[in-house]
Amino acid sequence: MSRKATPGVWFFGVGVWLAGLAAGWAAAWPQFRGPQAAGVAAGSFPTVFGPKTNVLWVVEVPAGHSSPCIWEDYLFLTATEGERLLTLCYNRRDGRELWRQGVVPEKPERGMGAMASPTPATDGRRVYVYFGAFGLVSYDFAGKEIWRRPLPTPVTQHGAGASPVVANGVVVINRDADVDAHLLAVSAEDGRTLWDVKRPEARRGFATPLLWPAHQPELVILPGTLQLAAYRLKDGAAVWRARGLPNEMVASPIFGEGLFFAAGWTPGAGMPVLPGFDELLAQGDQDKDGRLTREEAPQGTARRDFTYVDADKDGFLTRSEWESIRAIYEKSENALLAVRPGGEGDVTATHVAWKQNRGLPYVPTPLYYEGRVYLVKNGGLFSCFEARTGRALYQEERLGALGDYYASPVAAGGKILVCSQAGMAVVIKAGDTLEVLARNPMGERIMATPAIVDNVLYLRTQGRLYALGEPRE
Repeated sequence: MSRKATPGVWFFGVGVWLAGLAAGWAAAWPQFRGPQAAGVAAGSFPTVFGPKTNVLWVVEVPAGHSSPCIWEDYLFLTATEGERLLTLCYNRRDGRELWRQGVVPEKPERGMGAMASPTPATDGRRVYVYFGAFGLVSYDFAGKEIWRRPLPTPVTQHGAGASPVVANGVVVINRDADVDAHLLAVSAEDGRTLWDVKRPEARRGFATPLLWPAHQPELVILPGTLQLAAYRLKDGAAVWRARGLPNEMVASPIFGEGLFFAAGWTPGAGMPVLPGFDELLAQGDQDKDGRLTREEAPQGTARRDFTYVDADKDGFLTRSEWESIRAIYEKSENALLAVRPGGEGDVTATHVAWKQNRGLPYVPTPLYYEGRVYLVKNGGLFSCFEARTGRALYQEERLGALGDYYASPVAAGGKILVCSQAGMAVVIKAGDTLEVLARNPMGERIMATPAIVDNVLYLRTQGRLYALGEPRE
């Protein structure tokens, strides 16, 4: 079952399933433990830690942005090494590498997602990994390849980011892109297609789906261009949608307090009416061929967002591409949506419980914890809302850690951990006011969402994997 955004947590006895990341984005879903939610774990984690403080073990790891996926004593990561796309398995107790396997794509993927961003998923029998440049691969816990499912590389300038999720023998992967956006479900046994839902209204998207409800999933909840949508897990049939999101979604959806939460921010949202294509041609079409190169595109959206608007990436803006993005931009809205389950078709008017428009994340998934929803915005701005009502408890308060944020916040033991891309790990006391307990510099970039299991914090930096915790007797 299904981060990304932020890490997903399932508890099966002592087993833990974690998944959901796009370039540090993760999404979390509990299993059999009541109202836990995305990024939430049992136990706690150390308040003060660092490269030489409260380190239980540390190992060097190849380049990658995926988050730890943990089941019992197994910890899985993905990475890149030269042309190889790696899946690595470690013993989470001592950091020993147990095995590594690799695949080689026909052509490398470009963008940040090319750094092995999607987080692995597991059902306790096998691990499922996704690389945008290759497709899906499944291994058993001994590292034996079970099946592979090559897929076309998504057409997007950033590279793939959504992580696979698995439940009921079904592996689901979001493949929203500038061309041929779709939601794909394959068999966990052999990788064959179970269903494939086209999403013609969607452009590039990086959110990891949420499988709901946690105890016995029936729906796939997925945000995308302008809306949050629900599909049936068994056959991919569309059930409902709620409008009010931006044109590009990165953060993953979460559930808590009887509500789905989806948050998104993009620079193009809420723009005034854009000029028609004929006006652009009159300003810039020097060779009169009815289309625009980047050099011909007038200053403004056409030039600034050229790569985004040029859906097929052929180096030309066409009338259909411009009119499509023009319509999307005019409806795009930066927002945090709270949506009640249920309903059919367009449920915007009946099931959107509340909406907020400040403090929004670009990449990190929201965190639901102890009745509150937390958001981290680039620049190190943190916000907290009452989950049931949307009442702002505090908004855009400074963490004292500047820069961009890709890792999603996680929580345990009454504390929240937020990691900046620059490598500052900020520990906050959960509550109605912002109280920073510690700022822990890790000395390396952090893109991956951490995982918390048995009072141990598993944190991936640019070149290392740490197990951080209080020393035990």
